[in-house]
Amino acid sequence: MIINEDEILAAGFNEAELKRITSIARRISKAAKEAHKMGIEVFGGTSHGTLRFNDDKGPSPSSGLILADLDGCFDGGCGATCEDEHGLLRGE
Repeated sequence: MIINEDEILAAGFNEAELKRITSIARRISKAAKEAHKMGIEVFGGTSHGTLRFNDDKGPSPSSGLILADLDGCFDGGCGATCEDEHGLLRGE
């Protein structure tokens, strides 16, 4: 896990909020690693998050079982990133 402090500060968050964001990122990363060990994928798409498990029995390779619908804001996509003209990392 990498915390992008420059980007957090550029977004207008202060040092106390940076610590909260770091804590959130650590908890989500820990949960995602725990899920992965069980063969579960944390999936985000169009502001909807789910926990998915591929049992290889669905009609297509990507039609895993939906184990849970998650609360909160999730967004998917290819996850592409690039640096802007100020050297800050930005997403697609």
